[in-house]
Amino acid sequence: MTRWQLFGALAAVVSLVTAAAYALAPDPVQSLQYAVRATARTSFILFLTAFTASSLANLLPSGLTRALVHERRYIGLSFAFSHLLHAAMLIVYVKTAPEAFWVGRTPATNVPGYVGYLMILLLTVTSFTTPARFIGPNSWKKLHRTGVWIIAIIFAGSFFTRVPQHADYVAPGMIMIAAMLLRVAARPGNVHGANAPSR
Repeated sequence: MTRWQLFGALAAVVSLVTAAAYALAPDPVQSLQYAVRATARTSFILFLTAFTASSLANLLPSGLTRALVHERRYIGLSFAFSHLLHAAMLIVYVKTAPEAFWVGRTPATNVPGYVGYLMILLLTVTSFTTPARFIGPNSWKKLHRTGVWIIAIIFAGSFFTRVPQHADYVAPGMIMIAAMLLRVAARPGNVHGANAPSR
């Protein structure tokens, strides 16, 4: 399987999961709610995989962890596709049932989401050769290292702020925190003999 075939396969899985979630609900509004949640979950899984790839390769070198690092760009692009689909579902949901979407929300509570999407856009665009060359290798590294951390923090914050309404959000929140600690522990300076790239 080529790298773009991997992206295509992951994008197809995300699309099928979203379609299945939409089809399972008993009414159109719940269908959109299910689809929004499904794309949030696929986005989290794909981001978590890309975010921890180099750390796992540093701490647990193996064929699998090296493959994750090797394919990280396309896993990251699949995350961007999943979150684009998530945004599309959100937009349709807001237009269909604004009274349901805005319960407990204010424009200010959406700011982290806007920041997250801006980061995803920047990381996606600069994942291609011409934009990456335009900004230069040093700026590319700074952007991608900073960008993934911003997205990770937004994920963690999103999970933990929902805990008072749904205790189920504790688990993904703790997983995100663990992934962030893993990134810190697996920095090349903290791991002897580490040879995998860190981003």
